[in-house]
Amino acid sequence: MEEKEEEHQPNHPLTCTSCHARKEKEAESSEKIAKLKNRLLYYLFLVALTALETGVILLCALTVLKSKTPTFRVRAVAVEALRVSNTTNPFFSIAFKAEFNVRNKNFGHFSYENTTVYFYFEDVKIGRAFIHKALVNARSTRKFYIRVKLTSSYVSKSSLLFIQDLKSGVLPISMQSKLRGRVTLLKLLKNDRSTNLNCNMDVIIKKRQLKNLKCK
Repeated sequence: MEEKEEEHQPNHPLTCTSCHARKEKEAESSEKIAKLKNRLLYYLFLVALTALETGVILLCALTVLKSKTPTFRVRAVAVEALRVSNTTNPFFSIAFKAEFNVRNKNFGHFSYENTTVYFYFEDVKIGRAFIHKALVNARSTRKFYIRVKLTSSYVSKSSLLFIQDLKSGVLPISMQSKLRGRVTLLKLLKNDRSTNLNCNMDVIIKKRQLKNLKCK
């Protein structure tokens, strides 16, 4: 018997053209999606950076660039001389040393003009103190001392309150002033500001002391 020769066909699969085309399309699609994601991330980064810069600018505008009104106060008073008479010719004469403070809360310096502090007894002016113009650095307080002399020369000797206060041993004194100046921020922004001084205190005659110092 004649053996039939077996025909052997190759085991290699035929090349699939459509498969390669599909893979190429999938690769292109994946690449486009990746590029789109990167672009979206870039835009999100820009939006976040812009929001951060806007926040920083707003914070600076609300803090650093916002002008605040400085404060003007009397912090301490020490009596140096005191003469009082409650006889037929009532009078008083007081000399004291006062510590004044100008506090600047701004991030720029505050320069103020010359001003005068007036002292009163029963709404009658009994003395004054002259404040020289000066500059207060940013976020700091300027302290200075002034000697003041008060006298009852302009107070009516027939005033019942005046006589009663002398006999009680307590003299209520008030002081008022207005300090005008300018706040300069970043050497560019300049804002005019004024602050009021309104303080009260009691002179204790026997102890030669000033107590109950309060400023509004």
